Amino acid sequence: MASGSLLLHRSRCWGQVCLLATALALGGTALPAVAKGKTPAKSSAAAPAKSSKSTKSTTAGAAKSSSAKSAGKAGKKGRTGRNAAVAGAAAAGAAAAAPLGREHWTPEARNNQAEDAKELAAMRAAAQTGDAKAQYLLGSRYRFGKGVNQDLAQAVHWYRQSADQGYAPAQSDLGVLYANGRGVTLDEVQAVSWYRKAAEQGDGIAQNNLGLMYAEGRGVAADDAQAVQWFERSAKSGEAAGQYSLGVMLSSGRGVKEDGRAALQWFEQAAEKGHADAQYNTGMIYAVGALVPQDLTRAARWLEKSAGQGNAAAQSSLGFLYANGQGVPQDAGQAARWFDRAAKQGYTLAQSNLAAMYVSGQGVQKDMGKAYFWLAIAHAKDPSLQSRMQTAEQALGPAERLKVQREVRNWKPAKE
Repeated sequence: MASGSLLLHRSRCWGQVCLLATALALGGTALPAVAKGKTPAKSSAAAPAKSSKSTKSTTAGAAKSSSAKSAGKAGKKGRTGRNAAVAGAAAAGAAAAAPLGREHWTPEARNNQAEDAKELAAMRAAAQTGDAKAQYLLGSRYRFGKGVNQDLAQAVHWYRQSADQGYAPAQSDLGVLYANGRGVTLDEVQAVSWYRKAAEQGDGIAQNNLGLMYAEGRGVAADDAQAVQWFERSAKSGEAAGQYSLGVMLSSGRGVKEDGRAALQWFEQAAEKGHADAQYNTGMIYAVGALVPQDLTRAARWLEKSAGQGNAAAQSSLGFLYANGQGVPQDAGQAARWFDRAAKQGYTLAQSNLAAMYVSGQGVQKDMGKAYFWLAIAHAKDPSLQSRMQTAEQALGPAERLKVQREVRNWKPAKE
């Protein structure tokens, strides 16, 4: 697709400040609202939409502005401006992520039901005799409904039995339940108490969870310096969530001196461990080229890893790179597929870009009905699409128009 195509990029951020005042927002930088553990949380950060051009200076659609221009100037002042912009991107909207992050225990698929039932029986017997690890594992079975009917009250019961014996994973995951009101009355003070017990034993997940509570002032007075201390302990233990959180604080200068390069180092470490938001941030930093030399190939590689985990922001941004042949071979079909995945998750900017492809017939068969469908959905969150939506609507006959409108009313986003 030509760089002057309908796939434009316009600055738009959700729950955060735009990086360098561009559409390449440092997405996913919002600190998760609560617990992080071993199952990567989905990202809900905003990605690029549209712009009139796509050139190296507007890589992946970075919108031109006085802030962006000043950030690109050589010299100390320019470097400071770039770092400050990156800092701002991470500083805002800290509570925008999903309410429940990650926990210690992750259900594993088992094909042999007989073997699984035997393991469960042995686990239950050990738990009833007071084995703290078995109690925790049994509680996790009830928490996720693995081999038993999901029962959060039973999960809390067994977690508490284990936690009272000092088993750190149980203490941390019990904190998650209190932080989210799952199986217990929501009680952030109790959540902090359990996180602290596990964190003081060196549990990296609990250390990150406790840091999040300090960063958000939940169950404890907000204290960025304390948050950084716990994130740093978590990060140094090798916990990806802690590495990501520390990167956010360093990039924003919250509770610590702003240091964008150090932030990138932590993002990359978390990204290597498969943290989807860290992969997205790393990719976007390389795409923008503000903190490090621009490297679109590396950017695309990280964005693809994140996108493959279902990160809608990464999917949308990766679609733009494919559409314009930036860091990857130009491939309108691939662009459409990534836009489609992000659009189905409710990602407004991907919906708009996908509609543009249906209008032009690039990467997909031209279809004004589908263009109108996606523009109508996107318009609910982006009123500036009004004229484009009306143009697509006028291209349809009355019957098809009513059919699409019914589909729009019934449509719901589906997270991957």
